[in-house]
Amino acid sequence: MPDANEKDPKEQRSGYTPASFEKRAAAWMGIAYVLMLLFVINFAIYTGGRQLPGTFPLFLVPVSVALAVVAVHRMRNGAIAGGIPGGVAVLAVCALGTVLGLALGVPALIAAFGG
Repeated sequence: MPDANEKDPKEQRSGYTPASFEKRAAAWMGIAYVLMLLFVINFAIYTGGRQLPGTFPLFLVPVSVALAVVAVHRMRNGAIAGGIPGGVAVLAVCALGTVLGLALGVPALIAAFGG
């Protein structure tokens, strides 16, 4: 006879709880950062120690994109702080960050590959 303190094996098993949307977006952003860092390190290794000066603004792009995706998700669910005007403001700042990061980083990256 089973002890009264023992639980049914089905009750002991906890259910699977998936990560929130924000955590998954942050994980994809982290993957983008890891790939970017690996590229920078491999570039330095395989080009004899050459650096990529002026390309740091490119690191603004993954966080801007991830924040924009989270903002759109929250706007769809009606859970964004500040309502629709706040969401639009966040999206405008994200777009500005993405454009600024690409405008400052891509020409420096092209110059680093060119010579």
